[in-house]
Amino acid sequence: MAEHPEFVLIKNKKFVVQSVVAEHEDHTTYRCTWSGRTYIMRIYVTGFEQAMADYKELKHAGINMAKICFHDDANHIIVFDYFPEDDCLTALSKGPLPSIYFDALFSLYRFARFSKVALDWEPQNFMLRGTQMFYLPTKWERLTEANALDKNGIRTWFLGKEGISLLKRKGFDVSGLRQMEDNEVNKAMVLAAVQYW
Repeated sequence: MAEHPEFVLIKNKKFVVQSVVAEHEDHTTYRCTWSGRTYIMRIYVTGFEQAMADYKELKHAGINMAKICFHDDANHIIVFDYFPEDDCLTALSKGPLPSIYFDALFSLYRFARFSKVALDWEPQNFMLRGTQMFYLPTKWERLTEANALDKNGIRTWFLGKEGISLLKRKGFDVSGLRQMEDNEVNKAMVLAAVQYW
């Protein structure tokens, strides 16, 4: 486990690190504050240039994301707006997601399809803010038949075996949740596709 900084200086702004949000091979994400505001900061080991390019591509495609507020090219740091809302997986850990989540997800998916962009569709990568769905990472790939939302990832948005398995893998307590049968998940997916698509 790497040492984490107490503060990070970017363009004469001293960001005070509050907590580690996530650690990945290529970057670490922190919650930090500067001038009374909270931000999300990603410090990249590798992939900084790709993350900046991906962000621009997704913005151009009309995908809602946290805005880049500051970046330090020399030290490979990006500072994003902070959203206090739970990600969609955390929301799913409390019970089945209300229809507003699917309405917002399929609305975002329309932009993705139009721009031929595939996102990482698992619910921990998204956050509902008001009626808008926001994508939290910057990673994407060209949309194909195989990586479309309805083929890849949508099952994890329901409390079937895939959703429960993902919750367990991410450390959530699922003991109070009723697991849906496969046919229930299939029916819910079809209804969501018809209703929101």
